[in-house]
Amino acid sequence: DRAADVASARRQLEERRGRVLEDEDLWETWSATFVELYLIERPLPDHGLPPAALALADETDAAQRSAIRAWLTSHRSLFEIHALGAGRVEVVDVIGGAEIAVSEQRTFHGVATGDMIEARIIGFGGELYFGRAFVFHPSEASDAIGERIARERDGGRAPADILDLLARLRLRCDRYRHVPAPRIYCEEAGT
Repeated sequence: DRAADVASARRQLEERRGRVLEDEDLWETWSATFVELYLIERPLPDHGLPPAALALADETDAAQRSAIRAWLTSHRSLFEIHALGAGRVEVVDVIGGAEIAVSEQRTFHGVATGDMIEARIIGFGGELYFGRAFVFHPSEASDAIGERIARERDGGRAPADILDLLARLRLRCDRYRHVPAPRIYCEEAGT
């Protein structure tokens, strides 16, 4: 029963990243992130593979197979914006260290160099593109986020777990607007 599995996956994601209600600003972002994680990263209990991998095995159209493969080999991380230009965004993977130039036709209103975003980068047709889901972190917390990532990496935390922690802290920033964002990201518990 896929409906039961989707509901279970949603609950698991909420436990890891925090629960967002429909009337909250981050609802659309959390929903898009859930769809990406469910289809690309979460193995189905009865198959051991995520839905996209199962779709790839059944797909006969070469173009569709190429697109599905691109999503399956995509990379999700926290990126710092280094340059914004016409049709291009240069980022650095804050967790992994790679410097990446992404083809991007959308305009990022209110985004500046130094800002940090959780995003997925997809290689397709010789170019790199962003996925649909973005978690924008408060720009004033960039230094605190960098310090937090270093602390978590030094403690042996996996990149996916670091992203989940940062997502919970981002959600906390929305709910506790009276607390400075850098302070939230520096909190020891992070929950």
